[in-house]
Amino acid sequence: MRFRRRAVGGAVGVLTALALWSSAACAPPPAAEGEFTLVADSLGEVPLHPDAVASDALAKACDGSMATRWATVANMEPGFFVELKFPRPRKVAGLVLHAEPSPNDFPRGFVVEVSRDGSEWEEAAAGGAEATTNGVTTITFDKPRDVRHVLVTVNKAAPYWWSIYEMEVKYAER
Repeated sequence: MRFRRRAVGGAVGVLTALALWSSAACAPPPAAEGEFTLVADSLGEVPLHPDAVASDALAKACDGSMATRWATVANMEPGFFVELKFPRPRKVAGLVLHAEPSPNDFPRGFVVEVSRDGSEWEEAAAGGAEATTNGVTTITFDKPRDVRHVLVTVNKAAPYWWSIYEMEVKYAER
């Protein structure tokens, strides 16, 4: 199934990740300058809070510290998203979103779409609360995929913020 992401107005925050957690390690590896760009916005009727799209806020989702976080700064609404943009195709098998310090700040429902070009999208995973244990949301794709874009969209409202203290990309071997 193919999807097209619809354009939305409003500010979009962008950040080049300086650190990235490895699925094979318990601690962040040395900084990976330019590994991916992180974007946050809303595809839904409720816009994302301006503080959530600031690049300094986005940096907290991949700074290697569980003492800082990116957050929606408002209760979760369908359409809130984060997108990873890779400078070159990467074989990705899934993601892990860490929110252990705020264990209620996880997506109650989500869809993950992937794209090679940013125009044509296909669903790689979907889930809900069952994907989260103690604030850690583990997302496994239906199969590893060569992608340049990964879009995680909340599709269920919740009376909590969506927080990401650290984002771990699970790369597949080529």
